[in-house]
Amino acid sequence: MLVEVISIVILLTIKNQTREIMKVAILGASGFIGKAVVKYALDSGHELKVLVRTPTKLGPLKDKVKVIQGDLEDKESIELVIQGCDAVISTAGGAKEPDQYQKFANGTKILLAAMKKENIKTLISINGAAMILPNEKASFKQKVMNMLIGLLAKHMLAAKKGEFDVLIKETEVDWVSVRATQIKENKATGHVLTNDQKMPGGSIILADLAKFMVDQAISTEWAHKAPMVASQK
Repeated sequence: MLVEVISIVILLTIKNQTREIMKVAILGASGFIGKAVVKYALDSGHELKVLVRTPTKLGPLKDKVKVIQGDLEDKESIELVIQGCDAVISTAGGAKEPDQYQKFANGTKILLAAMKKENIKTLISINGAAMILPNEKASFKQKVMNMLIGLLAKHMLAAKKGEFDVLIKETEVDWVSVRATQIKENKATGHVLTNDQKMPGGSIILADLAKFMVDQAISTEWAHKAPMVASQK
């Protein structure tokens, strides 16, 4: 029994020593997806700096991260939050405000310029499966999602399109635009299906999405691509 316990302790120690610990900047950290990403990143041992417009919305997480107050078009705040970081994760989504396309296009340009200045090569950003890429042969279901989001949450679609139209032209920074299917708050499966050609499933568990986004910060598998993601049932 003692030998088994010692073996488990040794294995856990080796796992922790080999895990790559990073300093990560998270944008939009107080939102639905943002909080899940922050929690997973903290549980994985990463050091975090976050950019939020309203720090109180972080709740108890506020005391576990370095908080920078600002928004996507605030150059000074962007430069401050990414300073000294190894990677950037953006979970920012569109708000019910005017000119979301232009706001996110401008914000992405500011962010990329700041990342190049800091020599940060990795950017992971949230998007949605409703986003149809140029020349993409969308499925009927994806087309329906695009139409519905366009009618019910036009600001969200405009924001992410503004962001992606800038990312698609970027070659120096290794960006990944994670196109999530319908997000659910069930128990994590630990398994994520990915496909950049068609929807691999109908939904993704929030915890699975958070893990996938954080894990991509130390991977180049999907660099310069926009994979659609779903949880494996």
